[in-house]
Amino acid sequence: MLAYHGTSARRARVIFREGFLPLPPSRRVWFAESRAYALGRARTQARRTEDRPVVLACELDLTRFRQRLGRRRVAYRRGIIAVDGPVPARVLRDNPLADLPTTPEEVIEWVDSLFGLAPEQGVRRNHPGAARLSRGINRRVVNRPDERLQASEVVEMGRRWLPEFFVGADLTPRRLSKHRRVGLVDYEVDARASEPDPREAEAMGCLDDAHAAARVRGLELLAELRDPDLFDWCAMFLDDPAVSVRIAALRVIAESGDGTAEIVEPLVHSENRRIRAAALAALIAHAADDEAPHWIERGLKDPCACVRVAAARSLRHLPLADHRELFALARHDPNPDVAHAAEVGIGHTRRTRRRDARPARGAR
Repeated sequence: MLAYHGTSARRARVIFREGFLPLPPSRRVWFAESRAYALGRARTQARRTEDRPVVLACELDLTRFRQRLGRRRVAYRRGIIAVDGPVPARVLRDNPLADLPTTPEEVIEWVDSLFGLAPEQGVRRNHPGAARLSRGINRRVVNRPDERLQASEVVEMGRRWLPEFFVGADLTPRRLSKHRRVGLVDYEVDARASEPDPREAEAMGCLDDAHAAARVRGLELLAELRDPDLFDWCAMFLDDPAVSVRIAALRVIAESGDGTAEIVEPLVHSENRRIRAAALAALIAHAADDEAPHWIERGLKDPCACVRVAAARSLRHLPLADHRELFALARHDPNPDVAHAAEVGIGHTRRTRRRDARPARGAR
């Protein structure tokens, strides 16, 4: 099957050299049939490491993985794949980073090598064109990952941002092919974090259990463990046949630090009011500041009181002065629980405002 892996640029280089390694803190290698989902995961990884996102296309044979690793070590649900073991680099379809300088330092080294320049004659370490060329390469790879970036395109960028080196230069394909550069960065592994928590094995057993209550317990255990792939595990169970499991997954997502709105958003259209309420709470928890009011308003206008209560409870995260119409909508709701949640939200925002306005201790 065709699947995608979202990661950072530095880790992508290691993957092409050593394959996919289930290193801490994740312990598993994650793939998704949806490229959009993998891109969301890549952006999360890149944000954590202050790098740029990269999506890798792969051909996976899950039957072979299960034969080699065991059935329980290869999870596949809802288009998401988790492999508890190494995955060889040969599953990769292509290397979008191969033969390309992708950092300013690599750009400088590549240009100096291309023109046979000594460091004192080559590109200055602080040359703004090196950073611009690096950003141009990265932007092109991320925006069009399925098309290999040709060396001729890099040369055109070089003529724009490093004209003193590239304009008028005779750069034949043969010459360019002799000067390729890929930076390789190793993983930094903390050996102290290599031993798994025994509760992790219990959680995996629960997630594979036929009883809904056990699967709920598995998700709750992973939340207690603060599993680094918590959102991915929850996403696997968002179409579980048991409503209680779907609601548990959404509640864990709402309380966790990571989330991808595209995965949760379809559930706000569910016919089940409890699922709609939990989905809205999860979306609001992870929405950007300018998107949260939209979802709160949607929830406050839902025909079911439990959904409106969930939305009203989220009002506490909004500044009262900027969203008085939403607070008024909730305060005048015919359901007393919704109105009460709005009053609690108003009280919370007023206390927060007073606390922020209070001068620091010792200040004059």
